[in-house]
Amino acid sequence: MKLEKIGAFAFLGGILISIIFGLIYNINHPVWLSTVLIILGLVVGLLNIEDKNISLFLIASITFIATSNSINAIPVIGDVLRGVLVNLVYFVAPAALVVSIVAIIRVSNSK
Repeated sequence: MKLEKIGAFAFLGGILISIIFGLIYNINHPVWLSTVLIILGLVVGLLNIEDKNISLFLIASITFIATSNSINAIPVIGDVLRGVLVNLVYFVAPAALVVSIVAIIRVSNSK
């Protein structure tokens, strides 16, 4: 299987797991779930983000992570979506970390 397909499956799996288990467990999720989401995020960060998308991905990740906690302010559905967003942060943050390290390395090596 090609690396692109593994990255695509990791991305799709991370999103689906975040949504499904976020609705089931809300924010009281088991440790294994966080671990799986972190690993999938690392895989996505390593395999999915191309050079032309690095800046866009990092801006979107920072914005998402920074604003995800404000969903609690929405009446009724805020509590339901909170678990999903917590899981998505566990998934997106490691990907953003890997992509930012790759960006730093590429910028430092370019002359």
